[in-house]
Amino acid sequence: MKKLLALTFVLFVWSCGFATPAPVWKENAYRQLDEYKASFLSGREASTEPHFARARREIASGNDVGLLAIAYLTKYALHTASLESFDASEFAKLYRLEPHPSDMAYCHFLKGNFSAVDIKALPARYAGVLKAASTRDLAMAAREISEVDDPLSRLIACGVWVRYLPSDEAILQIGISTASVNGWRRPLWAYLSRLQTYYTGNGDLNKAAAIGERLNLLKKD
Repeated sequence: MKKLLALTFVLFVWSCGFATPAPVWKENAYRQLDEYKASFLSGREASTEPHFARARREIASGNDVGLLAIAYLTKYALHTASLESFDASEFAKLYRLEPHPSDMAYCHFLKGNFSAVDIKALPARYAGVLKAASTRDLAMAAREISEVDDPLSRLIACGVWVRYLPSDEAILQIGISTASVNGWRRPLWAYLSRLQTYYTGNGDLNKAAAIGERLNLLKKD
């Protein structure tokens, strides 16, 4: 259950498998994390962190260290999907109290510590991406990332690759396409900005300028 939770979307998995209604604190945590995810991906900065803080308080009231660790992994995964860095210190503290190999494997993957990832503990949908990372095979990476069915998991895999390994236009376009189809404004800007940098670095100034113009138009309210 935990392995799946870390992979896709924490709220979906938490809602599965309960024979009796979830306690009020869990229901509140689900709702706040759901709002956190939506706010984060849509770029609504003002409401993003307050939702996570409320979810954290609800989970803490249930004294569930394992679920709190997974909540932090979910937060880190969203940052990764948007090509942003994160501080894993809170997860590290929680992991020391209640260690689960699947949680650590996922954290190593999100941090780009590929050699430390236990592939048996990592969700299966990321296995191909991890193998591509071992050889830095761009074509294989683009294929494996594009074959991840769940859009958010696909964007997380794409973010891991772009943040820690050399990327090309094909991989960046996967991120752009996934974010735009789902209306995820925050990662969309991140991938468009990275593509602009890619074009500039390769001397394709016309394409870089076009991306810059697109970004300016999209950022207008």
